[in-house]
Amino acid sequence: MKIFRVLLPVLLVCGWILTSCDKLDPPYAAVKTQFDTTNKPFILLEEYTGHKCNNCPLATKKAHSLAEYYMGRVIIMEVHATNLADPDPKYTLDLRTTEGSQWCTDFGIGYVPRALVNRSLFGGSYPVNSDQWATAIQSQMLLPVKTSIRAQASYNADSKEITANITVLFKRKLSADAGINLYIVEDSIVGLQSNKDTAAGPTPEINPYYFNETFRASMNGTYGDQLTTTVDTAKTYTYTKKYTISSTDWVPAQLYLITTITDPATPRGEIIGVNKIRISSSAR
Repeated sequence: MKIFRVLLPVLLVCGWILTSCDKLDPPYAAVKTQFDTTNKPFILLEEYTGHKCNNCPLATKKAHSLAEYYMGRVIIMEVHATNLADPDPKYTLDLRTTEGSQWCTDFGIGYVPRALVNRSLFGGSYPVNSDQWATAIQSQMLLPVKTSIRAQASYNADSKEITANITVLFKRKLSADAGINLYIVEDSIVGLQSNKDTAAGPTPEINPYYFNETFRASMNGTYGDQLTTTVDTAKTYTYTKKYTISSTDWVPAQLYLITTITDPATPRGEIIGVNKIRISSSAR
C-alpha cells in the first residue's frame, strides 16, 4: 500500500505534464547550415588555376563548398593561366586562353590559386588568396542587388554557332554606362591534375581529374561590349550575340554561358550582376 501511495501522486503529476504540454509539430528545430539568399546579389568567383598547381584542387573544392553554402548565388569560373597551366609531355591538356592570359596580367595574378571576386578590390587588391575567399564573398553579399539578368543560349550543330539572347533590368542607376560580357565555360573536361593534399584526392596526381566551370572563350571580346550609354531603371535592355565554335575539343552538351554586367566607371570594370545558364544544343 505504501508503494501504491507513492506511485499514485507521481503518475498523476506525470499525466498532468503530458496532457498540459502543447504538441510540438515537426520540424522540431531548424539548424541553419546555408546562407539566407533573400534579396542577395549573384557573385562571380573567378578562380585562376593550372593543372600543374598542386594546391589548386583543394582551392577548387573550397570554391564549390562556398557555392553550395550560398545556394547558387556564387557562380564559379575557372581560368587556366600562368606557367602552371602550360602543357608539357606529361600534362598534355591545354586549357589556356588569350583572354585568361590577358586578365592574369591586367589584374596582377602572379601565382595560383587566386581568385577575383566580382573583379572588385578586396583589402586593396584584386587577386584574393583562397583563405580569404569566404570573407571577400561575404563583403559582396552585403551590397544591394543592382541588376536582374535573363539569358537564353543555344548551339546549332549544323552551323557550329552559339546564339545568346540577354535581357537586363537595372535595380539601381549607375553614374554612366554599363558593359556586358558573355563567357563560355565547359564542364567535365578530363585530364591530369597535380595534387598534394589527400583532402582533395589522390596524390601526387589526380587521374582522371574533371575540370569543371572551365573558361573556354568570350563571345564578345576580352572586356565585352557596351550594353548602354546611360542606365535607366525603368527600361529593359536587350543584347544578342553569335559565336562560332572553331575548336573540335569542345563538347557542346557540356557548355554553359556566364553573363556578367559591369560598371565601367570603376577602375577595372567591377561586376554588378552575373547569370549562368546551360547552352542548349540542337540535333543534327
